[in-house]
Amino acid sequence: MATKKAASPETLTGTLLERVDKLVKASAEPILSTTPVSVAVGELAARTEALEKAIREIALEVQKLSARSDV
Repeated sequence: MATKKAASPETLTGTLLERVDKLVKASAEPILSTTPVSVAVGELAARTEALEKAIREIALEVQKLSARSDV
């Protein structure tokens, strides 16, 4: 019977951080007080969507890991 070796928490954390970094691509330019409102709103909307996607990805990964540990 084959035994599955669980990944270390450090590896899982690193992997999740890498995935979040890929999903949440921060703009090269920060939003400043001089940034036009329309540009700032568009940037914030894009960042919010990216964060939502990252959270869904993390939730799916946690669900998969939880299902493996239940076996």
